[in-house]
Amino acid sequence: MPIIEKVLSRGQYVGGEELDKFEENIAKLCGVKYATGLNSGTDALIFALHLSGIGKGDEVITPPNSFISSTSAIINVGATPVFVDVLPDQNIDPSKIEEAITKNTKAIMPVHLTG
Repeated sequence: MPIIEKVLSRGQYVGGEELDKFEENIAKLCGVKYATGLNSGTDALIFALHLSGIGKGDEVITPPNSFISSTSAIINVGATPVFVDVLPDQNIDPSKIEEAITKNTKAIMPVHLTG
């Protein structure tokens, strides 16, 4: 835990050399050129939607029974959430997805509710 102690004692919780090194290591591990550390799953969803080019006028299919981050990320990038009902196991009902797809659908954001 020395790295965590160093970061906490310095009081800089955003950016810094430790994050830079972490991002480099994750990128190498994943075999990609870049990786970005974010502060939350919510920001990760916004980041992913934005980098996918999703925005105003687009629709994203998602289940209605999720933590608010799923829907708020969609709204944050200017897109519209389209809710598709779930099965008794609380996962999105695949049989209802196709009827929800329109010319404006750009993504499907399934949620594994109980992790």
